[in-house]
Amino acid sequence: MAQKVAAFRRPKKKGHLGVVLVLITLVVFVGLFGYNSLLLRRQEQQLDAEISSLNDKMVYEQERTQELEQFETYTHTKKYAEEVAKEKLGYVYEGEIVFQKDE
Repeated sequence: MAQKVAAFRRPKKKGHLGVVLVLITLVVFVGLFGYNSLLLRRQEQQLDAEISSLNDKMVYEQERTQELEQFETYTHTKKYAEEVAKEKLGYVYEGEIVFQKDE
């Protein structure tokens, strides 16, 4: 009867090569995953910094655009035309006295 019981048992394998290979493969995959994860975090930080910089530039350019629009509106006024005529062309109103430095 001892022989029948032995027939149902599996023979023990002497090496665990398959288990070791699976573990090595898992360790390699976990290592690669961790390394790629770190690279992606660094890239994300760089892109966040670039986004922040670009948002700052965008705000600056929007403010500059508003200033230019105000200046454009100002250039269409009579006051601006008078300033240009006086400063660049030397025009004066009739009866206006102009003082100049002696050189």
